[in-house]
Amino acid sequence: MSGSHGNLEVTVIEARHLKDQDIVGKNDAFVEVYLDKDYKQRTKTIQNNNDPQWNETFSFNLSRNHDDLHLHVYDDDTTGKDSIGDAKIDLKKHDFSKGPLDEWVKLPALLGLRSKGEVHVKIEHKQ
Repeated sequence: MSGSHGNLEVTVIEARHLKDQDIVGKNDAFVEVYLDKDYKQRTKTIQNNNDPQWNETFSFNLSRNHDDLHLHVYDDDTTGKDSIGDAKIDLKKHDFSKGPLDEWVKLPALLGLRSKGEVHVKIEHKQ
């Protein structure tokens, strides 16, 4: 993505097999999406579900230094938020002129040997 500008449209579609953070019940999951830590957007919280569906689209303005898209999945608790897992998508590895990136992104655990679940995202670059 280096050198390109425009907008990045990120749709957080759903997640599956999210690792339980709660002792009782399932996760109350939401996703933070960002290119830059100073500007994070988030989905709504889906209560008591380890396979939540959001279908929410976020728009980001791209600048030269935005090479990675960050996804961080949390369990929303009354005492705050517990991290379920996070992933980074290297935007330079996808040729957006051939169409959007539509894939399941793993939330790695223990050096990538296990997974804390997956998030389904669709990413489009618009000039």
